[in-house]
Amino acid sequence: MYCYIPGFKRRTQPLFFMRDMTEAYDASKRLDEFSRKAASSILMIDGQTLDVCFSTKKLEEKFFAEATKAPSVCVCRCSPTQKALITKKIAEYTGKRTAAIGDGGNDVGMILEANVGIGIVGKEGKQASLASDFSIDEFKFLRRLVLWHGRLSYKRSAVLSQFVIHRGLIIAIIQAIFSIIFYFVTISIYNGYLILGYSTIYTMFPVFSLVTDEDCSESAVMKFPILYSGLQKGRALSTKTFLIWTWKSIFQGCVIMLGSVIFFHESFTNIVTITFSSLIVCEILNVFSEVHRINYKMVISSILTFLIYFMSIGLFRGYFDTSYITWTFVMKVFLVTVASWAPLHLARRIYDFCDPSEHQKIMR
Repeated sequence: MYCYIPGFKRRTQPLFFMRDMTEAYDASKRLDEFSRKAASSILMIDGQTLDVCFSTKKLEEKFFAEATKAPSVCVCRCSPTQKALITKKIAEYTGKRTAAIGDGGNDVGMILEANVGIGIVGKEGKQASLASDFSIDEFKFLRRLVLWHGRLSYKRSAVLSQFVIHRGLIIAIIQAIFSIIFYFVTISIYNGYLILGYSTIYTMFPVFSLVTDEDCSESAVMKFPILYSGLQKGRALSTKTFLIWTWKSIFQGCVIMLGSVIFFHESFTNIVTITFSSLIVCEILNVFSEVHRINYKMVISSILTFLIYFMSIGLFRGYFDTSYITWTFVMKVFLVTVASWAPLHLARRIYDFCDPSEHQKIMR
């Protein structure tokens, strides 16, 4: 039974053995020898020696301090308990997320202990596969699982979560600006079905169509694994990106509300109609600003949203003044929407042109 701490072995990297040790002193001395070669050597250690390294807290800390410097570590003849313990300790001492890959029942503990468990359906049965987060038929499929599906999952989850935050924050900004303009009146600008519709059917389909976006082709990702390394830095979902989306919400919310009130001297009902219509269109355009490749699902979801919104205008006459909806109204909505969306979209395109990301450079 083997347990590997992931890495790659080059032909120039020698093997450093630690085996058949029973004394903590001998193990400590051997680790001292390994520390001088840790950066370029592969550590090979057996289960018996590993138990010795775990015998004292000081020696355990020393072992993981040196082992995590090595390109790769191989633990042979270890028990299922030791596999799970190594996985747990690696996460504790490095503070990083761990992945465990196994194909048998003796790997179940390790798979359950890891942040991500991957089971391989093999000759030893399906115990590991059933206990894992992801199941593959052959080990070679791991490359596609990580580089393609893993990368897409992270990027899609990042943009979707931030878009949902933006969707809720922008309507809060509009409400705040409305209250300030009208002397902090405690009246909701959007009542009843408008709030419910905005959170569900008016923005649900376009926003969730973001999960169908692909910034690179599968062949490009498999050919250039460096595209995955950029994700390990966590730049797609960070404090910086959160602040950027917060700024987008504040800017667009202020432009939609202030632009409608200052430039169009209308009644309260008409202001609600203008701002809400601009908000819906702006959110749909924001989706197309974030995607890299427009597909038919995004187009259909946007068209469906427009149809539902136009139908709801006729149904909810208490919220919309249908006699006001003319070509003049359409022009006002267009101007407010362009003023709130176009500057940010243009700034994004200029930034991408001046400082393209890794995937943009490769796809070009």
